Amino acid sequence: MALKTIRVRIKSVDEALDNAIGAMRAIQSKRRVRKRVGEYFESLDAVRAALTEKRITLLRLVRERAPASEALRELGLITIAEKRRGVPSRLRSRTTEIVLRIAV
Repeated sequence: MALKTIRVRIKSVDEALDNAIGAMRAIQSKRRVRKRVGEYFESLDAVRAALTEKRITLLRLVRERAPASEALRELGLITIAEKRRGVPSRLRSRTTEIVLRIAV
């Protein structure tokens, strides 16, 4: 199984807005904008609220046994395999590590 690392970053609302303004200015001046994809939270408390001990335990169970959780899917930690009729059939997780980086 391929390993997948989810990078969780802390970024203030002001910093996120500054990045968005910079991207819009670059687009207006017809410069290329580098795509940035990731999971960003405003504070460490927000990370703790999203990645509780129970959810991390559930993530481990999804990797091992494939039960269900909407919150983990929204964070990109699990995927849902669907049958032909659009009915969810199995949850999978390739996430083996969660890395939290806090810029100071």
